Amino acid sequence: MGNRKQNRLSRLLDLITTRPSTHIRDAAEILDVSEMTIRRDIRAHPDKFEYLGGHIVPANQLSNRTPYDLGLAADVHEKEKIQACEQCLPYAIGEDMIFVDSGTTLVHLMDILPLELEISVICCAMNVADRAVRKPNVKLIMLGGEYHPPTTSFHGLGAESMFDRLGINTGFFSAAGIHGELGASCTHFSEIRVKQAAMASSTRRILVADSSKIGKVLPARYAPMNDFDLVLTEQGVFEFEAENS
Repeated sequence: MGNRKQNRLSRLLDLITTRPSTHIRDAAEILDVSEMTIRRDIRAHPDKFEYLGGHIVPANQLSNRTPYDLGLAADVHEKEKIQACEQCLPYAIGEDMIFVDSGTTLVHLMDILPLELEISVICCAMNVADRAVRKPNVKLIMLGGEYHPPTTSFHGLGAESMFDRLGINTGFFSAAGIHGELGASCTHFSEIRVKQAAMASSTRRILVADSSKIGKVLPARYAPMNDFDLVLTEQGVFEFEAENS
């Protein structure tokens, strides 16, 4: 590695460890290089840096970050999240109505739905709704309730009762933790009632997550694993029995 690049990496590491948050734009200005150069450095050294929501942080810092921040979480394992959503397509195409859960994974399902697909989508999250309305043949049903900024989603105020009048063919559910014995879990307890109501109204229930979530347990447990018909990761169908035997 050249001395110039080594010096830049050392300065970048010093920068992000002495500041609580460093935006990539500020780092590029301080180091007098382009943002593209900084991005290349981050990608080439995942053991040193992570790029989260436009900010650079030391590697592995996200695992110690509380509370959950959707803007930061969106960039973590993004490639794997997209690949997990690609596994969902065969189960969405041909359905009349699907439920798409909140979070940073299933938002990608909206992006990859074919433009010509005519389908009804019910959701409770603004980031999912924002992508859904860009599809000309998607009929969007937005769940109401009180807005919850950390997950950009709506919960409570009886909004869950909407599911009593909806027949969902397939529900796509997210989780921050997936454990063979302790089930699917999320960060916020406010999410539980919506997830459970959607599951009760879905003919088929599919849990979707990148494989980094396997084996993790978060505070808000909302369903045992046998309540789901399938678990999909970027690698395809995940079988807990085979994994844990």
